[in-house]
Amino acid sequence: MKLETLQYDVVVVGGGPGGLPAAIAAARQGARVLLVEKNGYLGGNLTIGLPLLGYLDKDGNQVIRGIAQEFVDALTEKGACSPHHWCPMHDSVTIYHDEVFKIVAFEKCLDAGVELLLHTQVIDTNVENGTLQSITLFGKGRRMEVSAKVFIDATGDGDVGYMAGATFEKGQKGTGTLQPPTLMCTVDGVDEEKVIAYLEAHPEQTQLAPTVETYPGYDASYYRSNPNHHVIVAFRKLFTELKADGILPVDRDTLISIQTLTPGRVNLNCTRHLGVDGSDVRDLTRAEIEGHIQNLKLIEVLRKYLPGFENATLTRIYPFIGIRESRRFHGIDTLTEDDLLNGVIGDTTIGLGSYIIDIHDGNGAGTIVKKVKPYGIPYGCTVSRDISNLMFSGRCASMDAVALSSCRVMPPLMAMGQGAGVGAALAVRHGCTPGQVDVQELRSILSRDGVMLHPDPNAKEMYPQK
Repeated sequence: MKLETLQYDVVVVGGGPGGLPAAIAAARQGARVLLVEKNGYLGGNLTIGLPLLGYLDKDGNQVIRGIAQEFVDALTEKGACSPHHWCPMHDSVTIYHDEVFKIVAFEKCLDAGVELLLHTQVIDTNVENGTLQSITLFGKGRRMEVSAKVFIDATGDGDVGYMAGATFEKGQKGTGTLQPPTLMCTVDGVDEEKVIAYLEAHPEQTQLAPTVETYPGYDASYYRSNPNHHVIVAFRKLFTELKADGILPVDRDTLISIQTLTPGRVNLNCTRHLGVDGSDVRDLTRAEIEGHIQNLKLIEVLRKYLPGFENATLTRIYPFIGIRESRRFHGIDTLTEDDLLNGVIGDTTIGLGSYIIDIHDGNGAGTIVKKVKPYGIPYGCTVSRDISNLMFSGRCASMDAVALSSCRVMPPLMAMGQGAGVGAALAVRHGCTPGQVDVQELRSILSRDGVMLHPDPNAKEMYPQK
């Protein structure tokens, strides 16, 4: 088989929320960038029916802008995005059209000069003396050896780092239990007003587990006052009863119904696959099969037992399962639970996060939700401790398990990605490793480009609040 050789300044592997901003930011800084994506489109988890959570903090202040906000602005121009709206549970919810997002992602990459390679995966790495010399790509029977000055692993599971021999951790502290993945689906024919009316008449169905912290008012009145941008997490009483009777086909204690921009259409985040490691292809296979079968059975149950879903029909099951947690690689710095709880924003911050601590129990016991202050994402969590020219962007970056449960959602990962991309470009420009980059120069560029490096109390004036 003929081996094609290619060379770039920066190679980003994975075109999801961690990889897209990294590639765009590096290219805007003058680097020659290749973005490698296994699918035939860009976006990753931005295309599987999830809302955007965490642009605002728990008090309604915006904490994430930069390229992450550019995507929202571009979607809004196409009539494909709601405003950011404060939420008593999720801090904020932004609803968007995930198919239109794919188009915006292509446009942003092409405008920045990013070279794209779709339908392609990494199958090998070449590491010499602690430096990643090249990676081997494979697609449609073709092999390519690609060298670069800096590589950014944005695969989610850290596939490049794993093959390169970088060290990592998995699972919750003390147990190693992984948060379970979910295969989402879209349902049409839902009478959303009827669902809300039922919750209004039966407020006990809005009561959540004692491990879930929310602000007051996460109930039918909130859903009704936010008709185009809400996520319903409810029906714990009903789900518990159906589970006890052997009727509920999913290991979930609540319904999560995500509104879309199309009336009567919702995305369901309900399957939960226990004992699944997203970095194990056999586990992924089992979970994908389970998810397809469970989603159709779940819709049948909802039609029978949940008012408003009587005429619900399956529209689509998303093309891949959503992984909450797998490998977390060691960086020269680590984002920790204490950083979140104490709202630490250090002098190496490249972006902010503020989304709730959101841990889905891998043993099926439920979910832990806790509010946090805005916190800083340190540059060092994107820089490999083991491989001199390897960076991480996304949920495979250097975080402990609790920090991951907050930072894993898409807006903070986009903020992280932009910082990693600029850092990679500066390493190329100055002929140094990513770990030797002047972080203050990096932060100056990010600030100039609209990235929020500290909270702005005036930002809340732009958006509805509690």
